[in-house]
Amino acid sequence: MSSSPPGETEPSFGRKAANSAVFLGVTQVVRLVLTVLSTVVISRLLSPDDYGVMAMAAPVVGFIVLFQDLGLGSATIQARTMSPGQSNGLFWINMAASAAIFFALLLCAPLAAWFYGDVRAGYVTAASAVGVLLSGTALQHSALLNRDMRFGVLSAIDIANAVVTFLGALIAAYLLRNYWALWIGTMAGTLVQVVLTWTVTPWRPSWKITLAGTGQMARFGGNLTGFNVLNYIGRNADNVLIAKFAGSIALGLYDRSFKLMMLPLQTINGPLGRLMLPILSRLRDEPERYRRSFLLSVRAILLVATPGITVAVATSDRLMIFLLGDTWAAAGPIFFWLGLASLLQPVSNATGWLFISSGRGREMLRWGVVSTATTLIAIAIGLRWGVEGVATSLFIVLLLRTPLLNAYCVQGTSVRTRDLYLVMLEPGLGAVAAALLVHAIGGMMSTPVLLCVAMPLAYALGLLAHLLTKPGRALLATMFEMAAGLVASAMQRVRPRGAPAQP
Repeated sequence: MSSSPPGETEPSFGRKAANSAVFLGVTQVVRLVLTVLSTVVISRLLSPDDYGVMAMAAPVVGFIVLFQDLGLGSATIQARTMSPGQSNGLFWINMAASAAIFFALLLCAPLAAWFYGDVRAGYVTAASAVGVLLSGTALQHSALLNRDMRFGVLSAIDIANAVVTFLGALIAAYLLRNYWALWIGTMAGTLVQVVLTWTVTPWRPSWKITLAGTGQMARFGGNLTGFNVLNYIGRNADNVLIAKFAGSIALGLYDRSFKLMMLPLQTINGPLGRLMLPILSRLRDEPERYRRSFLLSVRAILLVATPGITVAVATSDRLMIFLLGDTWAAAGPIFFWLGLASLLQPVSNATGWLFISSGRGREMLRWGVVSTATTLIAIAIGLRWGVEGVATSLFIVLLLRTPLLNAYCVQGTSVRTRDLYLVMLEPGLGAVAAALLVHAIGGMMSTPVLLCVAMPLAYALGLLAHLLTKPGRALLATMFEMAAGLVASAMQRVRPRGAPAQP
């Protein structure tokens, strides 16, 4: 079976993937700028307590919302074929789940207020139900756009969502000066995203509901949902326990540190995962191309993310004060340990692509049990030393767990365990050099000057480290070839019709 979609040649499939990567890259740069701007500006209008209230409601809302998609979006992308009838069945399953979650959140709101001892957490939980019902109407449309690799369209929608969310939250924060500003921004962005997604998707659901042909996808989605539930518990137990035993201010410090540290990875990993899942699913019958495509993507993530994270970790105390103000000084040590953990995340996050693209939902669920159990143990131990202790424990358990994940995730694929270690060689060398550089020059400069000097030098050192090895040089050559091809394609598009090509 061809790896390319029906009616599409391999070269055109490659060009489509490359174009998609550029669309997603541009989108994420825009989103990153807006998110950093939002963090810096809105954090000065709101207090840690306001962010703490939103963080209290987030685990409750996020956990229940896991059952909205039921893994059917990934099942749609991963499936070899997808008929209109199957899409219609999946749409109505999503709508039924969204309606159930709407009422579940309303019922859980008083419980959230009781658990935290703060009625504001209940208000936000109940209000979030509106966004869930609204977003559910576009889940299948978005999955179809993803499956068809229409990433230019998806990128435009994401940018519109980010801009509206930022502007809505900024205006509301200026006027209200409380936690409702964050909810208003999110709701405004969700509304715009749903409207645009329906506008650009030609498929429409019908009232003739049939679930024929959805059984296998539902089983795969069920395993994926099980993993997502376990993963969510592991990723949010820290927020819940910190809020319960340390209060909203401590949680606000931890939450801002975590989100700011994870921002670069989420900016890169989420969109690239959106791109890689349909690509790897199409390449599952071509082992060598599958392996090469996966490793190229992971190397690209590390090349882009590692230098910036390294500088952020090395300047953690000064960086938090510079970005958020003196009120957030206590977040520096938390940011440091979470930053060390984030250096391991690019590879571990990408292992999910292997599980999903190869259809191994059951194996992914089993790993979720191991991952969540060890995370909960780490949080319980770390709480004895407060918020910083939790961050430290999470880093240690991630470090100890990584070899097990690397050995397990590659089973049944053409990727080898040693590949997952070798891809970290060049970024690791560059990171060590960058950290030593920051340590050497940090005392001579103010924070803004240090960041302006250290960031470009860190990326230069990362590029140099890649030039020292054959795989690193191959990565840079491939990225250069892709960039050159895309520039040529763009110039061809803007050339006036009928104009002769330049010799």
